[in-house]
Formats: sequence, C-alpha cells, structure tokens
Amino acid sequence: MKIVDEKEKGVFSIPKFGIEAESRTITEGFQKKPFVFCIICHLEKLVSTHYYFTAMKKQRTTQNRMSSAERQRQLLEVALNAFSRRGYKGTTTKQIAAAAGVAEAVIFQHFPTKKALYSAVLELHLDTGEERKWMQEISDCMERNDDEELIRSLVHRILRAYRKNTLTERVILFAALEGHEQGLARMRTKFAPIFDRFMEYIARRQSEGAFIDGNPYAIMIALGGIAHQYGLISHIFRASFPKASDEEMTQMFAGILLDGIRRIPSGKVKDGKYPTPPQ
Repeated sequence: MKIVDEKEKGVFSIPKFGIEAESRTITEGFQKKPFVFCIICHLEKLVSTHYYFTAMKKQRTTQNRMSSAERQRQLLEVALNAFSRRGYKGTTTKQIAAAAGVAEAVIFQHFPTKKALYSAVLELHLDTGEERKWMQEISDCMERNDDEELIRSLVHRILRAYRKNTLTERVILFAALEGHEQGLARMRTKFAPIFDRFMEYIARRQSEGAFIDGNPYAIMIALGGIAHQYGLISHIFRASFPKASDEEMTQMFAGILLDGIRRIPSGKVKDGKYPTPPQ
C-alpha cells in the first residue's frame, strides 16, 4: 500500500480488497472518497498491530523456550511440590501441568506414566556422590570404633535431610499415610543397607562390652528416632523452637544418646537426691 504526499499524484489502492481511489492528491482524494480512505487507514493500523503482536509473541516464545533437560527438571520440581501437598493419590498430572504452565501432554513427553514421574521425584534430590561420601565416612568411624563420631554423623545426616529436602520428607510421609507401596519400597531400598550396617555395628559393640545389652533394634531406633522426631516437629509440623543450628542439635542429641540425661547412674541416687557433682 502506497501513501503519497500532497504534491504527488497517483492511485491509492489495495487490490486484494478491491479498493481503488484515483486522485491528484491525498487531500483531494479524501475529500472525494472519504469512506475509501478511512478503510485504507484502518487496514494499515490493523496490519501494524498484527505485526507488533506477532513479534511480541515470538519474543515471549523465545524467552520461555526450555531445553528438554530444563523442562524435565521444571516438571519434577513442580511435581515434587504437588505430591508433597496432596500425596500421590490426591495429585493429578493435569494439576501438575497447570502449575507448570504447560499442556498435560508435555508431561508424557518426558515421563510415560504418573508412576514414572513419581519415581523420578523420589530420586530428584538424592545426591549419589554425597551419599557415597557419607557411607565412606560412617565406614571409617566403624572401623576405628569411633562411637561418638558415628552417632554424630547419623544424627546430623537426618537433621540435614529434613532441613534441605523438606518437600521430599513430606512426600515420604504421605506415602506412609496412603500406604503407597511404590514410595515405601523406594525408602526401604535406600535405607536398608544403612540400617543393616548399623545393626551389625551395634551387635559387635555389645559383644565387646562398649554398648549396653539389649535388643540391637531398639538401640538403632533410639539412635535415629531422636533426630527424626525433631525433624518432624520442626520442619513438618513447624513448631516454634528456639533457634539452633543443626550442629548444635547434633552435639546435644549425640551427648544424650551416648550418656543419657542423668548426671550419674541411677543406682547411686539415695533418697531421691543426687550427690553434689564434683567441681
């Protein structure tokens, strides 16, 4: 479409729409056929608007485009949040897709089923390199019979998991409440080797006279239970506690587990009173 100045003569036309207006000048043409020129101006604005919004859409698409790995990671993070709030049974792939801002079909481009997505979510924040490093750490403690450092390492590991991966802990809790075998099986697979190693160590240290007699299972539950209970209360139930670092709580819990809460053995208490601690 051609627009001429007032000194230029010519034909104003939009052949595609069958519009044509011949005049010596724009002013004269507008005076003779104002309706035609209004249409021309209106169409020009429409074309300009169309190109503007097309360009903006292209820019947004470019900005929002993700690589396959990035999209998969985004879907996993969104799914983790959803499963942690509503559990496996209460969460649909449609809800996850809506929260991620994609069509539901996009999920199945990355994960064939909801179960596959759930399995990937359980593995999302599992750092295998860090896991191997920690396993080596506790193995070293066991080899040198370092009871204190071993218990401290276990407690700190549990506290850190609740603080760093709270959503994952919520997903695991939901799996237990729902009786979701897939989630429970994953946890058994993950923790069984660790549990067995500690059970063997406890039994050996009992035979050596370092630990009290009794059911090794009960001792193992006590070692991990205190940290798990604190993690549940502080990060899942969000109870108000005086601020304390993981290191401070680890030191406190390790001391309780190793030495108990009494200053002296209960057999030395007379008439319900404790002797004055030595200075």
